[in-house]
Order: sequence, then C-alpha cells, then structure tokens
Amino acid sequence: MKSKVVIVGAGVSGLFAAYKLLEAGIGVDLYDHSSGVGKKFLVAGKGGLNLTHSEERDEFIKNYEGHEELFSSLISEFSPDDLISFCKGLSVETFVGSSGRVFPKELTAAHMLRNWLDALRQYSNFNLFLNHRLVSLQKVDEAFNLDFLSLESKKEISISSNIVVMGLGGKSWKKTGSDGSWVKLINRLGLEISPFLSMNCGYEAKWPDSLKAMLDHDPLKNVSIFGKKGELMLTPFGVEGGLIYAFSKKIQKEIIDNGEFALEIDLRPDSSFDELKNSLSNKRLKDSRGNQLRKSLKLTKVESLLLKETLSKEHYFSDEKVACSLKSFKITLFKARPIDEAISSSGGIKFSEVSDSLESKKHLGLYFMGEMLDWDAPTGGYLFQGCFSSAYRVVKSILS
Repeated sequence: MKSKVVIVGAGVSGLFAAYKLLEAGIGVDLYDHSSGVGKKFLVAGKGGLNLTHSEERDEFIKNYEGHEELFSSLISEFSPDDLISFCKGLSVETFVGSSGRVFPKELTAAHMLRNWLDALRQYSNFNLFLNHRLVSLQKVDEAFNLDFLSLESKKEISISSNIVVMGLGGKSWKKTGSDGSWVKLINRLGLEISPFLSMNCGYEAKWPDSLKAMLDHDPLKNVSIFGKKGELMLTPFGVEGGLIYAFSKKIQKEIIDNGEFALEIDLRPDSSFDELKNSLSNKRLKDSRGNQLRKSLKLTKVESLLLKETLSKEHYFSDEKVACSLKSFKITLFKARPIDEAISSSGGIKFSEVSDSLESKKHLGLYFMGEMLDWDAPTGGYLFQGCFSSAYRVVKSILS
C-alpha cells in the first residue's frame, strides 16, 4: 500500500516530500505540468533566495496570522534549524543576514535545485514526469484514478494510486505554473475552497496626476508602518515592497470591507515631531521652500516630491504641518494589484476539509500541502518555511 506515492506538483513542497519519502524507502512518481521543477523557487531566487528566518519561535509564528496554532505545531516538527540542516545535506551552506533572514552563502536557486534533483535521482524508485498536466482526479473504491495530458505527445495517460499528495501552489505568478487551474478538479471532489486574493503585492493609490508621472519605483528607506521599520517603494500605481507586504493581509481586508485603506507612514521614525520642527526653525529664509525643506530635514528627492505634489500650499509652507506630515504621511490605497503580479496568494483548500495530518477528511489517502491550502504569510522566509513544514507533516502522516 505504501510502496509508492504519487506527488502532483514539483515545487518546494513536492520536491521536499519526494526527498523525505525516498529517504524512508518509499518510491515516488512526481508529476508537474511545467518543463522544469521549482519554477517559483527560481523566480524568488532572483531577488536573493530567502529560505527562512532566524528569529525566536514566538515571533516567527506571529507571521501566520489566523493559523498560529497550526503553524506552531508544523514548525515544531520541522523548524528553521531543520531547514538549514536539510540545505547543508544538499551542500548548500547558509548564513543569517543583518535582518535575521537566512540565505544560501554561495549557491543560487538554480544550483540548489540541481543538487536537489541529483539527490532525488540517486534513488532508482524515483520517477519525474515533466510537461504532464493533471486533467482528472477521481476516487474509485480505495484508489485514486489520475489522468494526465502529456504536453509533448498530446496524449493522455492514466494511473492509479492509493496515496496521492498534491502541492500545486496558489494562484500568483502564473508564469511559474501557479495558475489555480486545479480548483475545478478539487471542486468535483466536493471540497470547499476559499477564493484567491493577492498577497505580498502592491496596492494602488490615489496619486495626483502630476506625481504619478514623476514616480518610477522610488524607494523610501528606514520608514515605519504600524511601528515596524523597513523599506517600501513608490510606483506610478501606488506602493509596494517588503514593509507593505508585511501588512498585506490587513490592507487587503480593510479594502474589501471599506473600499479603501488609509496608510500612515512615519517617514522619520528616529526623530520626534519637536526635533523635526526645530530642524525647520534653522532654515535659511532666502532659500526657496523646496531648498529649505531639503536642507533642514535632509529630504531625499522622492520625499521632496511627495510633499510638494500632495500637500496643499498652506500645508506645504507651514513648518508645523510639514513636520506632522513627516511623522504621519497619509496615502489612500484602494485596490490590490492583479494577483498575477503578487508574490503569493491567500485562499485555497479550507483547513476544515483536512485533518491535522493535512489529509482530506472526505477522501482518505489524498493529501494537500504548501500554498494549495488557505494560508498566507509575508515575505522574509515564512512562505518557504511554511511549504517545507507542511510537506514534512504530510510525509510524517504517510509513514505513520
């Protein structure tokens, strides 16, 4: 019954589940509709392959808002330290960056995937089927019948397995294969699925036309939102970047509930209102207003632009109001960017449909992992860690 497992989806979750099953002596047939494995892993790696985070467990778990209890359990079984050890087993040494994030020392995502595949291919009972799209999944008696369309031969093949593990991702970054096309197959099995929403994404702002024409992905560094410091990016459509992604769920919910989100940015988190006002009191009266603000407050080009193009004339020429704006600059956000631009998505198979082992309650032997499930987390290593840890839970259940 457990001599072989079929895994559908060769992303992080699928590759890791295959690795752990093979290590335990279980054969694996791994299918994916793409021409290569780990497409999202590769794309994420272009910006620096952030594998996990080194912060304390309690702080780490807070990033899985709404599912803290589950992920506390998952990560207690397969932790960031365990992920680092796994990487080391693939000859991938890691280091902790200044922000606490964990990265490979030297190897790129492509090199890591190559080592990973080499490790899998050492097992004679491992088979990889690329360019195979799942077109049908049915439960017949105790087995699952799966039909795949070969995108090369254009022929369908049918297989049967008692245990099927699915890691087909969410619906973000369509070019990586995460297109959510699996939803119709899962619906036919009678499982409930939460709608997909953009997460870790940019948001559109109500910019004045004059400002919109001048912005081109300009960074605001060392700013603060809700007491958290970081960096964000101003774009012609609005805002994006790590600090925005950290509060993506909060922003998205407010927009859905109320039609907009009033974002307040502290542009000078290390200075008080009085300190800023005092700095302005030293301005040179002969300077233009723009030069007064730039020199007294050491404004960046984009900060100067923001104040000039968004404040009223009265506000712009008031030292007190400029200081207030720097401590609480308000931007109205009204719409998330398209889900295909998002780094990740929320939505997916509801946790009420699966047991603690992430096995379907209605169809025993069918498991789900990674972003197919209805959870989300900000960037910073939390997404990858969640995918690894959920895959570990699935394997643990299969082997028990």
